[in-house]
Parts: sequence; structure tokens; C-alpha cells
Amino acid sequence: MARSVGAVAGVIGPVRGSARRPGRAPELWWEPAAVSTAPAAGTPSAPSATPTSLPAPGPTPVAGPDVAPGPPYGAPLHALLDAPPGPEVARGLAALDPADLDDLSLVEVLAAWERLAAWAQAGSARVLAESLERTRGSSRHEFVVDEVAARLGLSRAVAEQHVTVAHGAHTLPEVADALAEGSVDRRKAEALVATGRLPDDRRREVVRELRPELEHLTVRQIRDRIRRAEIAADPEGAAERHESARRARHVTLEPVDDAMAYLTAYLPADDAARAFARIDDQARRARSEAGEARGLGECRADAMVALLTGTAGSTDGTDGPDDARGRAVPSSAVVPGGAPGTARVHVTVAASTLLGTDDLPAILAGHGPIPAAMARTLATDPDAVWQRILTDPVTGVLTDTSSRSYRPGRALRAAVVARDATCTFPGCQVPARHADLDHIEPFDAADDRPQTTGDNLHALCRTHHRAKTVGGWDVVRDPVSGITTWTSPSGRRYRRSPHPADPAAGSRADPGGGPPAPG
Repeated sequence: MARSVGAVAGVIGPVRGSARRPGRAPELWWEPAAVSTAPAAGTPSAPSATPTSLPAPGPTPVAGPDVAPGPPYGAPLHALLDAPPGPEVARGLAALDPADLDDLSLVEVLAAWERLAAWAQAGSARVLAESLERTRGSSRHEFVVDEVAARLGLSRAVAEQHVTVAHGAHTLPEVADALAEGSVDRRKAEALVATGRLPDDRRREVVRELRPELEHLTVRQIRDRIRRAEIAADPEGAAERHESARRARHVTLEPVDDAMAYLTAYLPADDAARAFARIDDQARRARSEAGEARGLGECRADAMVALLTGTAGSTDGTDGPDDARGRAVPSSAVVPGGAPGTARVHVTVAASTLLGTDDLPAILAGHGPIPAAMARTLATDPDAVWQRILTDPVTGVLTDTSSRSYRPGRALRAAVVARDATCTFPGCQVPARHADLDHIEPFDAADDRPQTTGDNLHALCRTHHRAKTVGGWDVVRDPVSGITTWTSPSGRRYRRSPHPADPAAGSRADPGGGPPAPG
């Protein structure tokens, strides 16, 4: 396969200033004749008088097309799980006894209930949209949200989310359809209709592009995809909107219970990333000290206070901030050794964007897509360290380097971190730079062939590293497509598509999520 220099990965720094029930094959049957036809787009179907029942056990169940090897669920049950959500499916699900389901069927029935809940939310949105339409142009329109809040016992802010989804689903039929079929819930629908400032026609196109993946994308992934499309569609407008938003930056203090408070800053993404990287670096150094009892969150809080109040780096033996138990913590414990940190932020940007030949969105680790102008500003940092990475010209997936040692070298580790961006468990957003590098196929010291390779390494947060090691999860990675496939203990397979290391390939690849893989 051809190789090309497709992107530059940047590292900016240093910064200044149950007991599971044993699986058993169920013998549950659902009467498929009770399934009504799919409702019209965005419209919940009407109840049917035909009863749904679970008759006595029938023939041996067969596995469905999307089921990996393991205890299969029955074909009629499979029909229930594949049916569009509606009243008949609700009756069928309500008649199931979870105790009679095997492990795999439990997960699928859970997903079916969630689709049904989304279908109900579609009906709610449709009714609320009608209320909004009836009051449009009148003084009542502004206060529809207040009646929603009063009737449902919600805060005004939460009621506004309901109104946003109702209005957006009415304006964008693609979102209404996705909600009615259970592909998205209200939170995902809100991300689709309210993220960024895309014009309706372009937003409709993006929703259509995402439609096959929506059920398996997180809210964060949906927002990132829409923001990337927004920046790519109008780079100059994105830069202007950023400058306007930048003028609203502020810091607020909010007192809360137990003599605590929230200190909140609204900042440009690059400044926030630099500040957090500095805090996080100091906290992780403190956390690694022998005998340190504070958690990482506590260390970050103490490091921020020390940096802001000027007590960081003191070596005169005076006490710094108090820990959670009210005991004084020496400043040297907040910032070990008193030395300034080497905090780094990571940005991935196409070489063509750095050269000014295009304005493709860059990716700021921990944040997501940023305008090209911000990436170029980060690139002007005199202490910036840049690493050239090689990517496949079509997929944008990082190409391979290798080592015969168990531990990857610095260059290989940096390359895998740039490639994966986050933990490779589906939906996990823990940054790869804070994750373990795991050998997908366990390292065998007796085997002389290279095993510490890019193809055999991936980033896993500690939780999902343990899931693979002791939790019964299996994982494989396709070196050509970069797709990682996880198999759960119940036998269900889940796909995590690659994060394109080359931003220029973002429109050609399927970053960050994907539907379950066929069994």
C-alpha cells in the first residue's frame, strides 16, 4: 500500500507562565404477527389490538446475523429485537422475564428498551413541536418552555433542552426519523441539532452521513464530527466566531455546600489546554511520589491552587495547600522538587495546513477540532516540538514502525499515541497520552520476531486494560483498516474505527465510532 507524509503531530511544550449468571440458551418465543409495520418517519405508531404473547418453548433457537459465537437467542425473539420500536415491541419486551435470558440476550433486550425510550421521546418532541407552532408569533411562545418545566417538574434549563430538540427535530426530519427509530436519544438529538452553527442544509447532510453510525457514537463524538464539518465548510467564519467568543472569556466563582466552591474559566481552547496540561503535569508528578495518599483529582486541585497563588515550587519548608483531611501539604509535595513543569499539549495538523495551502481543521487532544488559524498559532511557539508521521493517503491511518523490545521506544510510543488519540475501547475518551500501551497479541519473550509494533500496540486506559486482561474481553486490530474489534464476555462484538492521524483524510475515514461488527 502506498505511503505518504500526510500529517504532522505536534507536541507543544514546555509551557511557561456477577458472578454472572451462567449463560444458557433461552427458549423464548415472541409472536411476530403482532409487529405492526414501521411508523411513518418521526411518527409513533398507533397501538394495535393484536395481543403479544410468549408461548411455550418452541424449536431450538438459532443465532442472528449480528451475533458472535456464544449462547444464541431464539429467532422469534430476534424478530422482536429487530422490529422498529412501538407499542407492540413494548408489549413484547414487558412480557420478557430477564431471569430467562442468556447473557447476550440481556444486552440486546437492554438496547431494545433504550430504542423504545427514544421512540417515546420522539413522540414527546412531536407534541411539543406542535405546541411551539401553535403559539408562534404570540406572546405565549416565549413561555412555552416554562409550562414544560412546570408540568414535568424540570428546571428551566432542562426544559429548554426539550424545546431545542422539539424545534430541531421539526426543522430537520432526519433527526426526527433517527429519534423515532431509536438510533439516537434526546441527548444525541440535541447534539445533532444544536452543536455549532451549520446552516440547516449542511447540517442535514452531516446527519445523513452519520446516520448509519449514530446508535454507536457517543454525544462527544457526534459533537466533534459536527464541529469538524462546521470548520471545514467555513474556515473564515469559524475563525471569526472564535474571535467573537474569545471576547467573552471570563472566570467565575460559585459557592456551594460544605464550604466548597466552583472556580470556572471560559477560555480559548488552546489556552485552556495549556493551563490544564500544566496543572495535570504537576499533579501527576506529585501523585507519583512515594507515600502520596491523594487521588489525582485532589492533586490537580492542589496544583492549581499552588500555581495560581504563587506557592508552587517553594522549597523553604513552609506549608502549601491543605489536603482533603485538612492537613497541611508541603509545597514540594504539590510540585515535587520545586522545578517548573514540562507540560505539553498535543495537536495534530495536516502539513498542508501548516504550509497555508488549505485550512483543514486540526485536532487538539482533549478538546477536538480547532480552526486552522489556532493550530498555526500553536505552531509558532518557539519551544514547539514536531514529529513527522507517515499516514496512508486514503484512510489517514498511521503506518507501522516496530521494535524487538517489550517496551516501545519514544518514537514508537509517540506514533501510537498520535494514531489512537484516545483509549481504543469503543466510546472511551481517555487521552492516549495518559493510557497504557498494550500488546494486542500478548508479548512472548521466547519469540524472536518483532512483536512491539504499531500494528500490535494500542492505547488502553487502565480500566479497559483490566477489562482485556481480567474482565473476559477480547480484542483484535485490522492493520489495514485500523479498525479495532472488541468481543464482550457475552459474545457481542463492537467496532472502534480508527482516528485518522491525517486530518486531511477526515472526510475519507470513519473516526471514533462504528456499529457492532457482524458475528
